[in-house]
Amino acid sequence: MKVYQKHTFAGNFIIMFTPRGLTTKARGSPFTPSSTQSKRISNLFTPQSRRPSLSQFTGGRSQISANRSQSSQLLDDSSLHRVDNYGVSLPVLITEALTLADRSTEITVCFDPSGWAWMVGGRKLFVWRYKPTVTTRGVQCKELMLPSSDLAHSAERVCIIPNIGDSQMASCVAVSPEGVVRYWPNIAYESSTAEISAELKGEECACVVNFEPFGVLLATTTSSLILLLTAPGQNTISCQPLKSSQGMFAGIGRRMSSFIFGASPLQTTGATLQALVPGFVDEDSRPFFVLSGTVLQKWEISEECPEKLLYQVDIGRLFRDALARKVWNQDSVQMAQLRTWLLDMKITRNGVMILGCGVNLESTSVVHYAVALLSTSESEPASSLDMFTVLDNTEHYQEEHENYFLGYHLLVPDINSLVAYIYDKHNIFIVSVSESNPTDTIELPSGDQLLGAGNSDKTAVFFSNSRGLFCVSSSAKTEQSILDESDQAALARTEVSSLVTSHSKVAEMSVSDDRYTRLKAAFINSLSGHLQDAQTAVENLFPSLCDESEAHTDMDELVVALSVDLIDDYPTSDPRWAESLRQDAAFSSSLIIQQQLRDKEKAHDYLISFLKKLDLWDRLCGVVMRETVMSTRLFLCEHAEKLQAAIALRELHSEHAAVIDNCIQAVLETERDAQIPSGLTPQDVFYREVSRISEIVSALIDYEVDRLSSDLPPRQRVILVSITNNILEGVLSSALQYRQCKAAVFQSEADELSDFEYIPWTSSGGSKGIRTLISKQFNITLESGVPEAKNVEGRGVLFEQVLRMADLLLDGYSCQLESLRQNPEKSEQYRQLNKKYEQERSKLISPLLDYEQYERAASLAEKYFDFNALIQICEVTNNEERLQRYITQFADRGFSKFLFDWYMKEGKRGRLLCQPGIQSEELQTFLNSDNNKYLSWLHDINSDNYLGAHETLMQLQEEETTFLAKKKTLLSLCKLAALAVDNYDIDLTDNIEVTNDALNLVLHQEQVPPDVFRNIGVNPENMRVFSPKELIELYIGDENHSANEYHFKIALDLLHYVDKDDPSSNYDQLKIHIWTRAILRDNWSQMSTSDPMESNRQTVFFKMVDLAHSEGEAIGEILPDVNVLLASEELGPLRDNANFQFLLKAGYEHIQRILS
Repeated sequence: MKVYQKHTFAGNFIIMFTPRGLTTKARGSPFTPSSTQSKRISNLFTPQSRRPSLSQFTGGRSQISANRSQSSQLLDDSSLHRVDNYGVSLPVLITEALTLADRSTEITVCFDPSGWAWMVGGRKLFVWRYKPTVTTRGVQCKELMLPSSDLAHSAERVCIIPNIGDSQMASCVAVSPEGVVRYWPNIAYESSTAEISAELKGEECACVVNFEPFGVLLATTTSSLILLLTAPGQNTISCQPLKSSQGMFAGIGRRMSSFIFGASPLQTTGATLQALVPGFVDEDSRPFFVLSGTVLQKWEISEECPEKLLYQVDIGRLFRDALARKVWNQDSVQMAQLRTWLLDMKITRNGVMILGCGVNLESTSVVHYAVALLSTSESEPASSLDMFTVLDNTEHYQEEHENYFLGYHLLVPDINSLVAYIYDKHNIFIVSVSESNPTDTIELPSGDQLLGAGNSDKTAVFFSNSRGLFCVSSSAKTEQSILDESDQAALARTEVSSLVTSHSKVAEMSVSDDRYTRLKAAFINSLSGHLQDAQTAVENLFPSLCDESEAHTDMDELVVALSVDLIDDYPTSDPRWAESLRQDAAFSSSLIIQQQLRDKEKAHDYLISFLKKLDLWDRLCGVVMRETVMSTRLFLCEHAEKLQAAIALRELHSEHAAVIDNCIQAVLETERDAQIPSGLTPQDVFYREVSRISEIVSALIDYEVDRLSSDLPPRQRVILVSITNNILEGVLSSALQYRQCKAAVFQSEADELSDFEYIPWTSSGGSKGIRTLISKQFNITLESGVPEAKNVEGRGVLFEQVLRMADLLLDGYSCQLESLRQNPEKSEQYRQLNKKYEQERSKLISPLLDYEQYERAASLAEKYFDFNALIQICEVTNNEERLQRYITQFADRGFSKFLFDWYMKEGKRGRLLCQPGIQSEELQTFLNSDNNKYLSWLHDINSDNYLGAHETLMQLQEEETTFLAKKKTLLSLCKLAALAVDNYDIDLTDNIEVTNDALNLVLHQEQVPPDVFRNIGVNPENMRVFSPKELIELYIGDENHSANEYHFKIALDLLHYVDKDDPSSNYDQLKIHIWTRAILRDNWSQMSTSDPMESNRQTVFFKMVDLAHSEGEAIGEILPDVNVLLASEELGPLRDNANFQFLLKAGYEHIQRILS
């Protein structure tokens, strides 16, 4: 019985597929060891008392966007295996879909080794890249709509077909359970689809599988097979049922052919489908295998023969016989109660590996699991199993829980290895099929479950609903060489065999006085199995105690020099290079240019492995390049990218030989001033110096401009522009794709502390920089290509090329910005570059909008977050659904606020206030800002929040001082909102009184005589808000020539709006001022004193007293003391006038007598 290594883990993460027949109920492991086993338990993943949060597993990872990818974070490490996070962080759309999905919605996820992943929930299909990329400043995700169905959709019925030339593009095939096929030629354009019916005739689709280059395989639950045929770049798809009948009677129905000739053994079984796996492409054909019930079928599709069922094997019988012998030591024929099941199948190098189980109901109810290997490499079916391994894990059989122990799946990440992973929703078991190593068990915590499994880069990858994507890999390490077995075999056959076999020459290099030569010797030793010698040499060359605090060191320069020598190496076996060949060592032994470049690519990969294995990688700093200091690791990546660019150019050479040959000749003559040795061609000389491959770009554009300046017909002009674009795109896109896919390879933990600016060589500036040249070609295409293209197809090709060039340019800015963003000291440089980037982004996307290429413009705008362009597209196309998707997709990037600002800027306030309820909270936050608060109350009214509207309007009216009419309107609305509040627990009486007082104040201002406003130069129809003090002056001042007792009484009333407790208001002085101004309205010195009462009745002062008394005012409170009045300096000489004093005092006596 094998010993177990068990781990449990808790955390947060997510990927593919829901295992068949399993429930979501948490349960124990069916691989329960027997009581005689000794169990080793690891606490590496044991949940602690405080469960880790999502941020602990996502926020702590290295984030790579522009020029770095996300690094792997170690989650568990044992003596047998290690578990790491895998891929980039999940897109916001994915996490939200998982979070918001209700329990009844089945969510399934799949992923492809090429880097694409997809998730299905309801009718929604989300597609994103899970492998690290460097072009996006955020993870890209596309949302597509699946065909309608009465049954639940599954990710297993969706197939992503990667675009070989562009890692950011892919096509997609999705099939509903009923057989409706929907095809997207490019997922970037979700509205461009083709849809047909697969004509399943009542059967249910089980899965679809990528079967390039012949199409996509569709299998039903009853093992019927259909080949879906697509045309790259075209919006068409067709179905071809696969039939096994052959020969002259192929058209006769199954019943008739069986009647005449007997039942044919080569037929689809009609049994339940267990697995469908494609084989390996072999020249012009490709096989695939179907596990149906107990039968294994091998099919083949080729260019000559559409489909052919080669043979079928009763694998169920072979498995049954082997299990009976291994477990019970009996013949299966004698075991009537032996039941067996085949569960899953995976491909290996020489055949298939099958997982199955069985139980003998006559003896014990113990379910035994086993893995079988069957060779399928021969043309005839195998009669026996190559290997049969019974696992030490068992389960108790219960018929009512049959789906429980049949719900296990098989995973073989490396076809050359016999390590298998067996898993269900809650457990992962790692077993070695051929060795007696202990089984390593990883158990998920309660509440977590696996949603999928697969392989990527020969690594087992899993996806759980709380942790997400993680990988399980072997902890074993190669100690003798930096190469694995397959690389060592390849090394011995081709590429660098001269370096490994010439040991005496390497020994001589190892003792050289030249440090570079010694470094090269160490590198060669690491390849040839002398790893210890290489380690010693490196330690002597670069002691760990040396000062590496500088931006660049001698070690960086030596490593870069070695890398340059590798990619610019001479081919050793080509006799034409004999005179130029250096005698120490060379890394390419091929005579063919294409293979020479491939040899250099492999040698450069070995160099990176050497630097990492010997602990030099993390010690690398920077080198001076293009007038700036650049990370050495990224400079090494640049060399690898240039190799890919050279390979791509060579692959395009035959198709565009005339153009490329002319450009190569121009480069050699003008840039390199190269002399071509006798017997060599310009191609030989040009492709040797890979480090200067970028020189071809300038030559291409110069050649194009020169030809366009001649008298070319319009059609030839379009072809010339298209060819130039095609070559540039092929060369630069291959470099960009490599940078994206290999970002993790060229990263280091030290990158997090790096303050180097990163400008990719594909974005270099200057007159002959790639960024400048591609911008020039972008404009040439729009000015000289598009106007001359008269047909839709020709224009479509040019627009697609324009899209790719814009993508290249913006990616370079994105990488550069990301490197600056990480350095706070370069914030001003970042700000300036970001401004330039935004301008360039708008300049690149605008032409696509002008030509109504909305889908292409949207793909760029989505990738580089040009929200202005996205909003314009939605507005022009009137696509509200797309707009809402962007709001969700870019929620973490402030899309909603940008949208609201855009509406305000464009004067579309109605659109702003009509946002769906889901945006209510964000809209409220936006409207509560100082600049937009005047619209907030409208949103509150629309949301039935009358209290909020009242409070906002109250604040707005208090702040309004510019327009009286506006203040009056705000006050009226404020009062109405208060009256509409139906919450009886809130008393707004005081607020309403305050509002009424404010309305009265407005009324007082409106009642100021128009002549007064004209006298002070104010338009009564458009006047500002006057303060109470200002209103008093308007009523009693000199400008009011017709002022009477009513005006002065209003002035007294306005004193109610002046705070008497505020010392700065001078309340008492203001009241004296009003009465004094009333006195000065009359000529007291000319009045008769014979009848003082009659004289007083004619004065404004006493008329105002009489008016106040008639209105019920407390005269004693509003009328100042006579002595105070007589002391007012404002009266001037009048206060000393005896006639005035007599009349005033007489009037006061009369008032006191009446009041008493």
